[in-house]
Amino acid sequence: MGDSKFGWAWLPRELLDLILDYVVEFPDYVRFCSVCTEWRLTALDEDNPGGGNHQLQKQRLCILKACGNKLPMLVFPTKDHSEDKRSFYSITDGKIYDLPLPLPYGRRFFGSSHGWLFTIEKSMAITLVNPFSGKTILLPEFKDPWEDYQLWLDNDEYERFPGKGILSSDPSLDPDSYQVAIIHLDVNNLACFKSGEKDWNFLKVKKEYHFSDVVYHNGLLHGVDSRGTGELVRVDDVTAGIETIIVPPRRNSEGIRTDYLVTTQEGDLLRVQRHLEDYDNEDDDWLKYRTSGFKVFKLAQEHSIEQVRQKWTAIESIGDQALFLGDSNSECVLASHFPGCKPNCIYYTEYYYNTYPFVPRGADDDVGMFNLETRTFGTHYVPDPAHMPLLPAIWIVPNLKG
Repeated sequence: MGDSKFGWAWLPRELLDLILDYVVEFPDYVRFCSVCTEWRLTALDEDNPGGGNHQLQKQRLCILKACGNKLPMLVFPTKDHSEDKRSFYSITDGKIYDLPLPLPYGRRFFGSSHGWLFTIEKSMAITLVNPFSGKTILLPEFKDPWEDYQLWLDNDEYERFPGKGILSSDPSLDPDSYQVAIIHLDVNNLACFKSGEKDWNFLKVKKEYHFSDVVYHNGLLHGVDSRGTGELVRVDDVTAGIETIIVPPRRNSEGIRTDYLVTTQEGDLLRVQRHLEDYDNEDDDWLKYRTSGFKVFKLAQEHSIEQVRQKWTAIESIGDQALFLGDSNSECVLASHFPGCKPNCIYYTEYYYNTYPFVPRGADDDVGMFNLETRTFGTHYVPDPAHMPLLPAIWIVPNLKG
């Protein structure tokens, strides 16, 4: 590069700042720092210690390095319970990072998908928040035509009305073609939104399902019934609410449980049953439950002379993969790609449910890891419990592209 005033090193600071705004991958950040001394000083903000937006950017890029830009991080309240920040815990390096939110929010995040957190206000306005890029997306008001959310509004518990929200894709990459799906109303019904439309589509499915999870698999929305029919449902048209039952009900396991849907690295669809048991709780009159184990099933084809049908087949191992389950979009990663991430394990957060007897009384201790091979629990990744006395934790995949 040399020291010539016409070299790269002498580009105006304002121009370098603009370039840095488009650096979203950690390897690109390293390349930027390697151009010359001036670029490295600008990127690290070493010529302006303690000031400017680069300090925040440095922290965000450290997070990207820690998680490989794809490993979920655990989000929970800061120790001072700030509405302007959240704590982000990295499994890889065991560190906690406090990041500011694009907008103050002191309620539970009811979903996390493609790096975006789901928030809802008393006006029923839903906003997607990207804590890494600082961007927000305002969605149409969640005006349920049957107004079944009024009970939650009256009790100032409106964030309990939606059970979980997910995205079909990253809105920052697909601004004109992404979809949003939300389980709502005591997790019975589905609401969908397609980018470019003005209103939500509230789907009234043909049967009375009790959806516990939804996922976009092979481009289509799928939902699993945890209680009633136990069926897997595919929504072929979120606008018209056309549904197709693709897997008949299977005999439900005994006891209390909830089900998750997750797509593997190979493209298979898994159904993960999370079994719960009650336990003594001297400090609270409400019943409380915690996880007692997991069972995993894979969607497989069964061939006969007359037809080919799909069914759930129990599997004992997921190999090198690790699953991340909770109120977020269920995620599957290759553990060998991330130091500190355990293979054949399920990482989970507290089971949040919005009606008795599963009433959350602050964040529970039901956050941990389950090893499918040994059938044992581990909690080595859980940070200081002092961080989580009020709001449930949730997984998020870091995303700076917003």
